[in-house]
Amino acid sequence: MSAEIVGSNANDTEVFIYTGEEGLEAPRDVVRVLVDSSVTSIPANVFCGRRELAEVQLCEGIVKIGEWSFAHCCHSITKINIPNSLRRIKDYAFYCSLRTPICLHDDIESIGDGAFAVCIFTNFRVPPLITVIPGYMLMGCKSMFSIELPKNVTEIEKYALRYCYCLRNVAIPPNAILGDGIFIEMTDLQRLFGSEARIIRELQHRFDSLPIHELVYYQSYYQGVLQNVIAAINLRSGQSRTLRSKLDPTGNHQDCLGMTPLHILACSSVHNLEVYRLIIENYPTNLITRDRWGALPLLYAFWGTAPAEIIQFLLASYKSLYPDHALNWTMMVETMGRTDTPKERIENLLHVRRMHFPEQPIDWEYLLDEFAVRSDLCFQSPFQERMRFLFICGMSDRMEALPFKVWRDHISHMIRFAVFEWRRDSSGILRSIREKLAHFEDELPKLKEASSILELAMWKVRMHENDLQDGTTHQLKKLKTDKSSSRQQCRVTCGADVIIGNVLPFWL
Repeated sequence: MSAEIVGSNANDTEVFIYTGEEGLEAPRDVVRVLVDSSVTSIPANVFCGRRELAEVQLCEGIVKIGEWSFAHCCHSITKINIPNSLRRIKDYAFYCSLRTPICLHDDIESIGDGAFAVCIFTNFRVPPLITVIPGYMLMGCKSMFSIELPKNVTEIEKYALRYCYCLRNVAIPPNAILGDGIFIEMTDLQRLFGSEARIIRELQHRFDSLPIHELVYYQSYYQGVLQNVIAAINLRSGQSRTLRSKLDPTGNHQDCLGMTPLHILACSSVHNLEVYRLIIENYPTNLITRDRWGALPLLYAFWGTAPAEIIQFLLASYKSLYPDHALNWTMMVETMGRTDTPKERIENLLHVRRMHFPEQPIDWEYLLDEFAVRSDLCFQSPFQERMRFLFICGMSDRMEALPFKVWRDHISHMIRFAVFEWRRDSSGILRSIREKLAHFEDELPKLKEASSILELAMWKVRMHENDLQDGTTHQLKKLKTDKSSSRQQCRVTCGADVIIGNVLPFWL
């Protein structure tokens, strides 16, 4: 058996077919990989360091993914499937490679040390057969704000979650043995609790006396989750039959993170529309309750993996139940912009605001200042693309108000190249862009005055030409309507629109 490179797809990218031949190496610039159906094990290191690798199609029948097999692809993998046959993922298999959500099915039996370290995704669900979370497994996943751990986890090994700066939605099984440094550099959790010891204590008891919160957090591990939630809402343990119609009041409570059941749903790796309906129908104030970071459930739906139908349902619920509630779009953009969140999700957030809540503002001046002082953002791999996009969004209204394309192109050019020098002098670069915008804006009154004079002069010349063509001016004065119509026609045909659009920028 041998490897093949076959025809191109719609993106005109060649597909490398991996057949498992001993000693076979994938091309260093491989972009798309299709694993042959005869392969049952991906060897160690086979695709390690392929920095252009974007898509991986694994065949059914693969049982094992070997050590470092897809490591050091530098966050380039944006599409990969996990076959149902897969059972073992070895050490550092995807280290620093994934830039896409990954769904691990329930039959995964083992995951090695550092298997998903330094990857870019926002939600992660640990399969139920994994009772020991290996060391370094998710270390450095700086965009991950939610992780679901099975109840039966007995141990979390050292540094498993280290440097997960944005982690928020997590619960620790009370009896699990914890290794060293699990919660080091967890910025968002440290903002709430301070010490690692207190973080652990709070997360171990997060769901005490909160049965609905707990059920929603573990929903992906249960069968018939909708019926379970209905039972939890309507009948608590120990209630008499006469109380079955009463709601469990804890559905409106907030846990130690300030989260309601709706927050936890929006953070989840799985989304059931009927469960969302159930929670909102019974506990509508969940929609407008902010957690301890000031976030509504809607933020986590945009930030994570919630499908479009869930986001649309949440938006419709806000508009029908709380039409006057102001959503903090500035905070949502800031939260997503300071992480490795894919640019497409921020684009979706801004598109939804523009389409459904155009009257609700975004403070772009504040956001640009905040991003300028966060020069550490440049260490994140999608930094340049995301920052360029945010800069253009932040200045789009002012740029669009500029009357000349050459000016707009000049600002775009400054933004495009500014991100490459960001760490050197981020505040200075932002200031220079703003100063150039202000300079163009200051020129606008002069342009308006100059363009008015030029237009009047050309209009007058055109009218004079018409007078000469007609022979005598008194012929135009016979009817006032004829004179008015002639004057307007001269204004349209004098060519001022062409001259002004080209001559004035040249003068400036």
